[in-house]
Amino acid sequence: MKQIIIITGHNNFASGILSSLTMIAGTKDNVYAVDFLNDDNDNSLEEKFNKIIEDNKDKEILFACDLMGGTPFKVASKLAFSNNTYEVVTGINLGGLIDTSMKLDKMSIKELKTSCKDASIKSVIPLEKVINNDEKETSEGI
Repeated sequence: MKQIIIITGHNNFASGILSSLTMIAGTKDNVYAVDFLNDDNDNSLEEKFNKIIEDNKDKEILFACDLMGGTPFKVASKLAFSNNTYEVVTGINLGGLIDTSMKLDKMSIKELKTSCKDASIKSVIPLEKVINNDEKETSEGI
């Protein structure tokens, strides 16, 4: 079965991260952005999701949310509980999204969800500053 990703999050998170994905990995016809704006509520957000779902009736859906517990997560989760071909992952970042967008249609939707989580976690890497104390300064010049 074919798959799509619906990115969702507060304010312009979804459209912003999709813009970055497009810049780095090119246009993805199977990835959608749904922003949860100030004027939105649970019902209007669900309507936005349903427009995309209606156009993709025969596809599995991975909802990629910005934040656990927020309205985008709650509405996506409600839809996922009503359909076994929908899955949700939250805490998405650009590294995880790039990796996941390249794996669409290559594994089950449940495996894709897990892969997305793993790729997002692996893409968070703290910079380790290393100071080399072995180099000694000399005052002798050249």
